[in-house]
Amino acid sequence: MPTDEASRTVTVAAPFDTVLATVRDIAHEPEWVEEIRTVDVLESDADGLPLKAHLKAAAPVGTDEYTLAYSHRDDGLSWSMVSGKLQTGQDASYTLRAVDDAHTEVTFDLKISHNLPLPGFLRRKVIGDLASNRVKGLTKRVESEG
Repeated sequence: MPTDEASRTVTVAAPFDTVLATVRDIAHEPEWVEEIRTVDVLESDADGLPLKAHLKAAAPVGTDEYTLAYSHRDDGLSWSMVSGKLQTGQDASYTLRAVDDAHTEVTFDLKISHNLPLPGFLRRKVIGDLASNRVKGLTKRVESEG
């Protein structure tokens, strides 16, 4: 079973708290993550932060449905896949660092395992594009809110 990884780091022109609130707002990901079609938050904590969600996504290699479990940290958000159709595993995280009052550095790390019979170069391109689209979408979202 192949496992592919990608990481992207960007600095966005938005305050730390705005970026953190955006990455934690799982229900609205379809508005800024190109591949995410729907999100159904299944469980939240007492503060309303999502703990588990079911997602439907589309990528060049096909459409998928999966359930993710989320962990919230002071500096970001992480998740792991609970169950999926095409994917056999997904682990990802956003790690944020305030650069100054108006800028935040964001590192997005993504690791996906699957059983798709694709050449390595194509798998690397697909996962790299997924990571790039996430940080591009996040950048556009938080910078337009400011």
